[in-house]
Amino acid sequence: MQDPDPRTLSGALQGDLGAFEDLVRLYQVEVWRYAYHLTGNRATAEDVTQETFLRAFRFLGSFRGEAKFSSWLLRIARNCSMDALRRSRDIPTPERAPIVATTPDPSLRAELLSAVRALSSGHREPFVLVEVFGLSYQEAADVLQVRVGTVKSRMHRARQVLIRHLTDEEAVDEA
Repeated sequence: MQDPDPRTLSGALQGDLGAFEDLVRLYQVEVWRYAYHLTGNRATAEDVTQETFLRAFRFLGSFRGEAKFSSWLLRIARNCSMDALRRSRDIPTPERAPIVATTPDPSLRAELLSAVRALSSGHREPFVLVEVFGLSYQEAADVLQVRVGTVKSRMHRARQVLIRHLTDEEAVDEA
Protein backbone atom coordinates (compact mmCIF):
# COMPACT_ATOMS: atom_id res chain seq x y z
CA MET A 1 0.00 0.00 0.00
CA GLN A 2 1.26 3.42 -0.83
CA ASP A 3 1.89 6.13 1.70
CA PRO A 4 -0.05 9.37 1.46
CA ASP A 5 1.61 12.54 0.29
CA PRO A 6 3.17 14.10 3.42
CA ARG A 7 1.43 17.41 2.68
CA THR A 8 -1.95 15.67 2.46
CA LEU A 9 -1.40 13.84 5.73
CA SER A 10 -0.16 16.99 7.42
CA GLY A 11 -3.19 18.91 6.17
CA ALA A 12 -5.56 16.23 7.43
CA LEU A 13 -3.83 16.23 10.81
CA GLN A 14 -4.35 20.00 10.97
CA GLY A 15 -8.08 19.64 10.30
CA ASP A 16 -8.23 20.20 6.53
CA LEU A 17 -11.35 18.30 5.41
CA GLY A 18 -10.24 18.33 1.77
CA ALA A 19 -6.98 16.63 2.74
CA PHE A 20 -8.88 14.01 4.75
CA GLU A 21 -11.15 13.40 1.73
CA ASP A 22 -7.99 12.80 -0.31
CA LEU A 23 -6.92 10.19 2.24
CA VAL A 24 -10.34 8.53 2.01
CA ARG A 25 -10.08 8.37 -1.79
CA LEU A 26 -6.54 6.99 -1.56
CA TYR A 27 -7.37 4.19 0.89
CA GLN A 28 -11.08 3.46 0.47
CA VAL A 29 -10.69 0.50 -1.90
CA GLU A 30 -7.93 -1.11 0.16
CA VAL A 31 -9.85 -0.70 3.41
CA TRP A 32 -12.94 -2.26 1.81
CA ARG A 33 -10.88 -5.18 0.43
CA TYR A 34 -9.37 -5.82 3.85
CA ALA A 35 -12.76 -5.60 5.58
CA TYR A 36 -14.18 -8.00 3.00
CA HIS A 37 -11.35 -10.47 3.61
CA LEU A 38 -12.12 -10.34 7.32
CA THR A 39 -15.92 -10.35 7.25
CA GLY A 40 -16.70 -12.34 4.11
CA ASN A 41 -19.67 -10.09 3.40
CA ARG A 42 -19.83 -7.20 0.91
CA ALA A 43 -22.46 -5.17 2.76
CA THR A 44 -20.66 -5.60 6.07
CA ALA A 45 -17.39 -4.58 4.40
CA GLU A 46 -19.08 -1.39 3.16
CA ASP A 47 -20.36 -0.61 6.65
CA VAL A 48 -16.94 -1.37 8.14
CA THR A 49 -15.27 0.90 5.59
CA GLN A 50 -17.54 3.79 6.54
CA GLU A 51 -17.03 3.16 10.24
CA THR A 52 -13.26 2.94 9.72
CA PHE A 53 -13.09 6.38 8.15
CA LEU A 54 -15.43 7.86 10.76
CA ARG A 55 -13.18 6.55 13.54
CA ALA A 56 -10.06 7.61 11.67
CA PHE A 57 -11.44 11.14 11.37
CA ARG A 58 -12.50 11.20 15.02
CA PHE A 59 -9.14 9.90 16.26
CA LEU A 60 -6.82 11.45 13.68
CA GLY A 61 -5.23 13.48 16.45
CA SER A 62 -4.05 10.25 18.07
CA PHE A 63 -1.97 9.31 15.00
CA ARG A 64 1.59 9.86 16.20
CA GLY A 65 3.46 8.64 13.15
CA GLU A 66 5.10 5.74 14.99
CA ALA A 67 3.69 3.39 12.35
CA LYS A 68 2.84 4.05 8.74
CA PHE A 69 -0.49 5.78 8.24
CA SER A 70 -1.75 2.81 6.19
CA SER A 71 -0.94 0.43 9.07
CA TRP A 72 -2.74 2.70 11.53
CA LEU A 73 -5.78 2.85 9.23
CA LEU A 74 -5.84 -0.93 8.63
CA ARG A 75 -5.67 -1.49 12.40
CA ILE A 76 -8.81 0.62 12.72
CA ALA A 77 -10.41 -1.38 9.88
CA ARG A 78 -9.52 -4.62 11.64
CA ASN A 79 -11.04 -3.42 14.90
CA CYS A 80 -14.20 -2.25 13.11
CA SER A 81 -14.42 -5.61 11.32
CA MET A 82 -14.10 -7.53 14.56
CA ASP A 83 -16.76 -5.30 16.14
CA ALA A 84 -19.09 -5.95 13.18
CA LEU A 85 -18.54 -9.70 13.42
CA ARG A 86 -19.23 -9.67 17.15
CA ARG A 87 -22.42 -7.68 16.60
CA SER A 88 -23.70 -9.97 13.87
CA ARG A 89 -22.30 -13.21 15.31
CA ASP A 90 -21.64 -14.05 11.67
CA ILE A 91 -18.07 -15.19 12.10
CA PRO A 92 -16.85 -16.56 8.76
CA THR A 93 -15.70 -20.13 8.58
CA PRO A 94 -12.55 -20.89 6.65
CA GLU A 95 -14.75 -22.14 3.80
CA ARG A 96 -16.42 -18.71 3.46
CA ALA A 97 -13.46 -16.39 3.94
CA PRO A 98 -12.83 -14.61 0.63
CA ILE A 99 -9.34 -14.47 -0.78
CA VAL A 100 -8.82 -13.09 -4.25
CA ALA A 101 -6.21 -14.97 -6.23
CA THR A 102 -4.80 -13.16 -9.24
CA THR A 103 -3.86 -16.14 -11.36
CA PRO A 104 -5.79 -16.37 -14.65
CA ASP A 105 -5.92 -20.20 -14.59
CA PRO A 106 -9.32 -21.10 -13.04
CA SER A 107 -8.23 -24.51 -11.76
CA LEU A 108 -5.08 -23.12 -10.16
CA ARG A 109 -7.10 -20.24 -8.69
CA ALA A 110 -9.55 -22.74 -7.18
CA GLU A 111 -6.67 -24.72 -5.66
CA LEU A 112 -5.15 -21.56 -4.19
CA LEU A 113 -8.48 -20.42 -2.78
CA SER A 114 -9.04 -23.82 -1.23
CA ALA A 115 -5.57 -23.82 0.30
CA VAL A 116 -5.91 -20.32 1.76
CA ARG A 117 -9.37 -21.13 3.11
CA ALA A 118 -7.82 -24.09 4.94
CA LEU A 119 -5.74 -21.69 7.04
CA SER A 120 -6.93 -20.79 10.51
CA SER A 121 -7.92 -17.16 10.91
CA GLY A 122 -4.79 -16.60 13.01
CA HIS A 123 -2.64 -17.63 10.07
CA ARG A 124 -4.88 -16.33 7.27
CA GLU A 125 -4.93 -12.76 8.57
CA PRO A 126 -1.16 -12.13 8.47
CA PHE A 127 -0.96 -14.05 5.19
CA VAL A 128 -3.55 -11.76 3.59
CA LEU A 129 -1.82 -8.63 4.91
CA VAL A 130 1.62 -9.70 3.68
CA GLU A 131 0.86 -11.64 0.50
CA VAL A 132 -2.33 -9.96 -0.77
CA PHE A 133 -1.86 -6.39 0.47
CA GLY A 134 1.94 -6.38 0.23
CA LEU A 135 2.59 -5.11 3.76
CA SER A 136 5.94 -5.74 5.40
CA TYR A 137 6.12 -7.96 8.46
CA GLN A 138 6.49 -4.84 10.61
CA GLU A 139 3.43 -3.23 9.02
CA ALA A 140 1.40 -6.41 9.48
CA ALA A 141 2.54 -6.56 13.10
CA ASP A 142 1.39 -2.95 13.55
CA VAL A 143 -2.03 -3.76 12.10
CA LEU A 144 -2.48 -6.94 14.14
CA GLN A 145 -0.91 -5.40 17.24
CA VAL A 146 1.49 -8.29 17.71
CA ARG A 147 5.26 -8.59 17.58
CA VAL A 148 7.08 -8.97 14.28
CA GLY A 149 8.29 -12.40 15.41
CA THR A 150 4.68 -13.48 15.83
CA VAL A 151 3.88 -12.42 12.27
CA LYS A 152 6.96 -14.24 11.00
CA SER A 153 6.07 -17.46 12.79
CA ARG A 154 2.44 -17.28 11.64
CA MET A 155 3.58 -16.66 8.07
CA HIS A 156 5.97 -19.60 8.28
CA ARG A 157 3.18 -21.83 9.56
CA ALA A 158 0.73 -20.52 6.93
CA ARG A 159 3.21 -21.29 4.17
CA GLN A 160 3.77 -24.79 5.54
CA VAL A 161 0.03 -25.47 5.57
CA LEU A 162 -0.37 -24.04 2.05
CA ILE A 163 2.49 -26.11 0.68
CA ARG A 164 1.13 -29.25 2.33
CA HIS A 165 -2.38 -28.54 1.04
CA LEU A 166 -1.21 -27.81 -2.51
CA THR A 167 1.14 -30.82 -2.51
CA ASP A 168 -1.70 -33.08 -1.34
CA GLU A 169 -3.92 -31.67 -4.12
CA GLU A 170 -1.24 -32.48 -6.73
CA ALA A 171 -0.88 -36.01 -5.37
CA VAL A 172 -4.65 -36.56 -5.62
CA ASP A 173 -4.72 -35.15 -9.16
CA GLU A 174 -1.89 -37.47 -10.28
CA ALA A 175 -3.47 -40.59 -8.78
